[in-house]
Amino acid sequence: MVDPRDPGTIAMLFKRRRGRPSTGKAKTAAERMRAYRARHVTVRSDVLRSVIAQCQEIQQLLESNQALRDELDAAYAEITRLRSGQ
Repeated sequence: MVDPRDPGTIAMLFKRRRGRPSTGKAKTAAERMRAYRARHVTVRSDVLRSVIAQCQEIQQLLESNQALRDELDAAYAEITRLRSGQ
């Protein structure tokens, strides 16, 4: 720092600090955590919706699979009946 009243002082060059220069817009730990929670709540709700949709699709596939198995059992019973009738 230069003293304007003292002609013998010179401007001192300070060494730059390591790391990224500060912008003055740093968030507090609470603000960072609040943003983190907000991001993860939306992610969790999206994941939950997709899991529910997949469960519904799986349930429909299981029901159609059971219907096909019932139809196959009926066909086997018909084949057995026809073979025994000969």
